[in-house]
Amino acid sequence: MVHGGRDGPESRSIDAMDFDSQDSSSALAALSALLEVLSIGTGRITPRPRGSRLEGEPRLRLEAAVDSAQRSSSLSATLVYGNACHALGQHYDAAAVYQAIIASDPADAIARFNLGLSYLRLRRPSDAVGEFTEVLVREPQLSEAYYQRGNAHDDLGDIDRALEDYLSAIALNPEYVQAMYNRGVVLGHVGRHQEAVAQFDKVIVLSPNISNAFLNRGASLDELGLHEEAILSYSKAADLNADNSHALFNRARTYYYLGQLNESLADYTEVVRISPEDAEAFNNRGLAFDALGDYERALEDYNQALVIRPDFAEAHSNRGAVLEAQGVLEGALESYTSALASNPKLASAHYNAARVYSQTGDVASCLSHLDHVLELAPELAEDAAQDEHLGWALKMKRIRDGQGPEDSREDAF
Repeated sequence: MVHGGRDGPESRSIDAMDFDSQDSSSALAALSALLEVLSIGTGRITPRPRGSRLEGEPRLRLEAAVDSAQRSSSLSATLVYGNACHALGQHYDAAAVYQAIIASDPADAIARFNLGLSYLRLRRPSDAVGEFTEVLVREPQLSEAYYQRGNAHDDLGDIDRALEDYLSAIALNPEYVQAMYNRGVVLGHVGRHQEAVAQFDKVIVLSPNISNAFLNRGASLDELGLHEEAILSYSKAADLNADNSHALFNRARTYYYLGQLNESLADYTEVVRISPEDAEAFNNRGLAFDALGDYERALEDYNQALVIRPDFAEAHSNRGAVLEAQGVLEGALESYTSALASNPKLASAHYNAARVYSQTGDVASCLSHLDHVLELAPELAEDAAQDEHLGWALKMKRIRDGQGPEDSREDAF
């Protein structure tokens, strides 16, 4: 989940300060000024986006200020010091400061709000819910508290309450883009894709340059079967951020589904350039090469996917399918066996292994894998009945199971 906030103006230059030579009051003033320059705040924190870290010169200056503050007991117990620890990712220390403030003044809603943020970062969403709820008792019109409590409910998997809190935040602030964005993400995750698209449309009206809004909108359009519209949305996401590998990956996958294999190959190639450790992209590009009959390049991609992720069951199975197509049955069977070692419930690997065993004459192994296929994916019965290598095995299975060869598939399976 991507959570909102502002990136601090990290490109600004911050003059060096000799914190060691300052007394507590001047050190506090200097630290406060630094937090304001970094857009972190000295009161209620302006959260940075999740995954976004304070780096470079700003971080060095803040670290120096915090080191100085640690030597002053009066300074290290202040909200400003807690906020600085939070900005540096020292969330345990930040939480301890806020807890101490609340112990002295339980009505301090700002300390509670900031403690809730620290709990979110510490992966303690239940505690975060408690703090934001206390904040809302005291400040029921604080849209940020509803938004952050929604994030905590989302982390807990309490989707209904998360959506309710995001709506409350939006009702209080109709231009609350972060709340709209997260609400759209949650709606997509629970399969409410039409609502998700509508929510991302509102995000885009307010903030038309958020690449991931178009990415997530495209994902919901894909789920709705609106693949051409999804491609347009992914393309916009990529236009806004050329390194948005997720948008390119999704567009490549949709191109593949639509049979536009060359376009799919181009996008997957860009994905592996941006993210050379993306095993799924190599596997999927292998599928595109496979569909074009370029088995050598397909094998190269499956092999690379397995270098990155040796237990990637689907890549093992896909590699086996190429080897089988090339007539290398022993190698194919080894790949299917490796796939099933990684994922014993991979129906496609059982299906393909059954095909190979049918060709080698190992009837018992063929029927054993066919049993697994029909248990894990009974919808493959039709494919098996039409397959030149498995049709006879399916008839034999019916006889073995005491069913007549003329029994209907619905009765048999």
